[in-house]
Amino acid sequence: MRILPPKRIFFRLMFSYLLVALSVLGVIAIIFINLMQKYFFSVEGFQLEGQGEKAASLLERPLLENDLSTVSRLAYTIAFSYDVYLWVIDSQGSVLAIAGGDPEELGLQVEMTEIAHVLAGNFITKQITGPDYNSLIHMTPIYEKTADEYAAGGGEEEKGQVIGALAICRPLGGVTMTISRLRWLVFYAAGGATVLALLLGYSLSRRMARPLEDMSQVALAVSRGDYRQRISYSSDDELGQLASTLNFAIEQVGATIEQQHRMVKLQQEFISDISHEFRAPLTSLQGFLELMRDGKCTPEESRYYLDIMYKDTLFLGRLVQDLLDLTKLESQGITLEKRRCHPETMLRHSLKHLYHTAAAKNIRISLQVHPDVPHIYADEMRLHQVVVNLVENAVRCSPAGSEITLTLQREGDGVLLKVADQGPGIPTADLPLIWNRFYKVDKARTRFATGTGLGLAIVKRIVELHGGRVGVESTPGQGAVFSVWLPHNAEA
Repeated sequence: MRILPPKRIFFRLMFSYLLVALSVLGVIAIIFINLMQKYFFSVEGFQLEGQGEKAASLLERPLLENDLSTVSRLAYTIAFSYDVYLWVIDSQGSVLAIAGGDPEELGLQVEMTEIAHVLAGNFITKQITGPDYNSLIHMTPIYEKTADEYAAGGGEEEKGQVIGALAICRPLGGVTMTISRLRWLVFYAAGGATVLALLLGYSLSRRMARPLEDMSQVALAVSRGDYRQRISYSSDDELGQLASTLNFAIEQVGATIEQQHRMVKLQQEFISDISHEFRAPLTSLQGFLELMRDGKCTPEESRYYLDIMYKDTLFLGRLVQDLLDLTKLESQGITLEKRRCHPETMLRHSLKHLYHTAAAKNIRISLQVHPDVPHIYADEMRLHQVVVNLVENAVRCSPAGSEITLTLQREGDGVLLKVADQGPGIPTADLPLIWNRFYKVDKARTRFATGTGLGLAIVKRIVELHGGRVGVESTPGQGAVFSVWLPHNAEA
């Protein structure tokens, strides 16, 4: 049987959690950085576009008047104020003024086609990147204001003729540095989140792997025949339900196997007991029958032997019945027919069947019932069997002319029945053993003078099925007192 090593389960779960966490964090980081780049570049573009429109408005009059010195001075002023680089281009595509720096150093390379496109009334915004520079450039046409625009204060309803173009450029070093710092912050945050995900993955993996490890160990123990093991994990989730189901299944299987073992043991004991107890009477019957068959006995001896054989058959009949009763009681296949009854009524009914047996030995049976004896829930037929076995046992052990006293009284939450005889008593060493099957205190007595040795074992089992208990007290030479306690409210 191959069972997945616990460590492998744990590491697989932890690796899966970590892989998912890293994948999610990586995707989020990439999306976040791209969005931030687009946001900063868009903001920079909007600012540059607005500055370009204002600069074009300021340069319109000197450009229209062809006042190059004013154009150059305004270009430097605007470049200084906005911290940008500025190109002013006339309507022929010639550069009139450059402010802020050398275009070659800034990487400002504008194609003639782009200049022509702007002079045609269009706008261009683009990013220029290189090994040593990263700039954003915006090109806008410069319009001649109409009379209506002057009257309206520079309104935008109508555009005049394009008289030039303006290229405004700003290096993106600051934005790039901000994005770079932001990228490192994202990396640091992702690193911290990775550590947190690692700890969380460890905790979750440990939490999920532990019950799986327990289930694996319990399954291995069950496969070896140990049904005492249980899964200790308890929760309301699916793993907890699975653990409860497995525990229930193990308990049921264990109970079934235990019951099967008990049945096998009972069968073995039954066969052993039968072979032991049947051997003596069967040997006797065989011997007497052989003597009678061979004609080796007189008619008087034959009658004597027939009387012994008849008693042997009676003994064997009682033995078989007692064995069947005890085996049925111990197999847990019996169902008690419990109902509410009064123990005094049941006891007096049972004694009616025993007075004749006691009278044969001139033994008197007396019953003492204390007041306030409660009703009980019991199987009357089985309790009748208890009373008969106890009284018959007392009759067998009592000398002729003695008395057997039965006492019925309330004790605690139940009733107590005592059966006291005036027999020879029971040795102290034998008291714990008398409830065992086939145990006899006087080993020298014959089977005709004693019972089958199963009566007290039957009594004990019936009383235990009712939720009660048995006891015995005895002093050698002063008789014995057998007691039976039964609960009065045991309805189930």
